[in-house]
Amino acid sequence: MKHLLFVFFTLFLGTNILAQKKADVTFEIKAVCGMCETRIEQAYDVKGIVVADYDLESYTLHVVYKTKHFPNILDVHRLAVNVGHDTDLMKASDEAYANLHGCCKYRDGSETQKCSGEQ
Repeated sequence: MKHLLFVFFTLFLGTNILAQKKADVTFEIKAVCGMCETRIEQAYDVKGIVVADYDLESYTLHVVYKTKHFPNILDVHRLAVNVGHDTDLMKASDEAYANLHGCCKYRDGSETQKCSGEQ
């Protein structure tokens, strides 16, 4: 009987793990340098994000995420916005944007400083 329960529990758990839905999206995020790329990718290093890869040349982020943790696409965009980067659906708050390093400013052609290192 214990073996039967174990087999049933294992099959049930395995089915639930495989049944988790994932979404695969690519969207635009404003950024200007390698520090921005690092900051954005670190913002997506959270539970529920399977893959997050930012391409600085095309200004796009490719994300694979679990819909259980992020039921709304805006929740995924909010991760970038919270660290000061505008996306194609949301704008970062002025406070979050102000916290960016000087060389990371991208609004209104503001990128006047050269990146000299980490924040």
